[in-house]
Amino acid sequence: MVQFRKSKRRAASLLEIIIGLPIVLVLLLAVVQFGLLQSNQQTLKMASRAGAMVAAELVIDGTENNPHEAIVDAIDEVLRHGGILAFDESIETVGRVQLNYSVYDPSTMTVLKSELFFTERCDPPATIYPNYHYVQVTICIPTTRLAPNAMACFGVDYSGRDVMMTSLFRHELSRVNFVPSNP
Repeated sequence: MVQFRKSKRRAASLLEIIIGLPIVLVLLLAVVQFGLLQSNQQTLKMASRAGAMVAAELVIDGTENNPHEAIVDAIDEVLRHGGILAFDESIETVGRVQLNYSVYDPSTMTVLKSELFFTERCDPPATIYPNYHYVQVTICIPTTRLAPNAMACFGVDYSGRDVMMTSLFRHELSRVNFVPSNP
């Protein structure tokens, strides 16, 4: 009689493990995936800030067709150190970069406003622009570059979506005067 109860308890424990283990593993996978996503989003934000810092110190005269090479190099360096880009890749080929600006041109004594991008737009979110001269760098990159799409088999599929980060800095070389607050 004692052995029969012992085998019943073993069977119940085995059943609990069989039912509970997949649930625990799925939850663990979700925590790891979203943790990677959040960590890499911080790296993307740092890259956006690095690009905006470089843009804030550039002479922008309105003749540019693409975001300046120094901006892209700063973004690439941060993304490479963060493990998002391989050392032979660039944000130009993997994602999109857009530069919006409102700067003062001392040669013509006018305010220049424009947006520059490579091949596709990467529109920043709706922003109330400041009443001073600024540069804004926006980076868009596929979500699957930031974290594996491991939860797709459970209905959480984010392939085909982009993550966007934007940073806005005061343009350091523009003279300090106020401009209209919205472009």
